[in-house]
This record gives sequence, structure tokens and C-alpha cells, in this order.
Amino acid sequence: WRTDVREAVLAVFNEYREYFGQEFNWTTNPNTGRWKSLKKTPYPYPGEWLLDVPQDEEWEFVFHGGEKKTDASDIDFVSLGGGKARTIEDHPLSNQRSLSYLYCHFPIDFFIDRDEKLPDIFKRWCSLLNAEQAYAGFGLAISHGYETRVDPLVYQLGQRFPGLNVGKGTTHSLYLLSSIKSPAWLTAICQPYVNQLGGEAALQEALPDGWVSPYDGGVIIQAGPKPLLGDREQGLDVAPYRQAAQALRPIRSTKHGGIAKGRVDGQT
Repeated sequence: WRTDVREAVLAVFNEYREYFGQEFNWTTNPNTGRWKSLKKTPYPYPGEWLLDVPQDEEWEFVFHGGEKKTDASDIDFVSLGGGKARTIEDHPLSNQRSLSYLYCHFPIDFFIDRDEKLPDIFKRWCSLLNAEQAYAGFGLAISHGYETRVDPLVYQLGQRFPGLNVGKGTTHSLYLLSSIKSPAWLTAICQPYVNQLGGEAALQEALPDGWVSPYDGGVIIQAGPKPLLGDREQGLDVAPYRQAAQALRPIRSTKHGGIAKGRVDGQT
């Protein structure tokens, strides 16, 4: 709800738009949530309305590059902000507050020929947003509105590929108010979490050299030089992720809801 946070969200979105704006095909009406095509007529971008949303109201916007509004796309940016509530500054890691979120996708080959790599962007954006917790690594592009329908398949893929970063922003908003999810290749945790773990020096001692670095608001843990997917069917493990998970165990969630509510065939 704070103006400075909304401005930070806009800064991150505008940078993402510089990368992929020409490929945006769909967005949502900020008032109704209905899909609007960007291929036919211009439509207002968040910079034209976000700062005017009253502080006690939620807001959300979505931009993706699918040919159809129901298509999954590796060009996808979503952000949701809660209304005015107790903040982390007033009640660090309290359940009596609102947890907003932002996530986006990059095509898997986007960083191959770029000088700036994902860890650089991740650190810059975490600092801009003063992120409470953040994750980056291999993920899945899922079509909006069909998340529940594909949950069983997501569960199956998550079981096979332990390095896959899966989850839902809305679910995390409920379960991750005072704890974090399992770490990914890149994991950012804010200073209150760092303090619970004994401070940055304790993390440095618990993890290999070069894994822990600061951002404006906390620390980032990079579990190895490159992201890992793993494959249980091929016997490919993600040992660096497990090492990070062990170091972060005291602040990891033990009460998070499950991913799939049915079988792999989609039946309940």
C-alpha cells in the first residue's frame, strides 16, 4: 500500500517491459480483472494508475506474451499488493499483516549471451523492493486461470525434478507470513530472518565461500554457480540446494499447504 513500494514495483516492471514489452499480448483491467488484448488497441500501463489506487484497496496487474489469453507464456509478469495493514517494520514477520508478491518469467535462454546475468538482476530488484523473501531458478510457465487444473501435473514434475521452483503467490501470501519456502538457486531473506539465524556471519560460516552476499534489506544465498534441475529418475541430485535448505531450516515453513488436491489424472 505504501507509495515507495508501489514506485519500486513500477521500476521493476518498467525494466522488465524494456526487455519484453514488444512481446506483451495480454493484460488485465485493474478494476474488473478482465483480460484485455494489447494486440488491437493501446491500454493503460500500471504507471498510469497504480499510484492512484487508495491505500486501503488491493491492486493487481498481469502482462503476458501468449497468443491467446489462456496460453502459458515464458513472458509473464504478475504483481499483487495488499491494502494498508501492519507492515514488517511495525511487526517483523508477524501474521497480523499483509504479504504482497511479484513474480515474472524469463525465457530459459535469455541470459546466455548477456553480460548481465540473473543474479545481478535478482540482487538489484530485491534491493529496489526491499524484498522480505524472494526466489529464482528453474520454474514452470502456467496459463492464468488454469492453475488448479494442472496442479496434479505440477506436483508430478516437482516430485521428479527437485530443483524446480513451484508454488503459488496467493498460497504463499497465506502460509509464508513468518517463514520461508524451500530455497531455490537464488534465495533472498530479509534482515529479521537473518537475525533469527544468528546473523550474516553465522550464515557465512555455515555455507561455502561466495554463497552469501548482501542486498539492501537482507542477504542473498546463491546455491552454487548455476541453477540445477535434478532428476530423480536419472539419479541427478541438487546437493547445493539441500545444503542451503539445511542452513535455512530454522526459518523454513513446516505448515505450508500442498500443491495438488487430486491425482495426476486430474480426478479428486
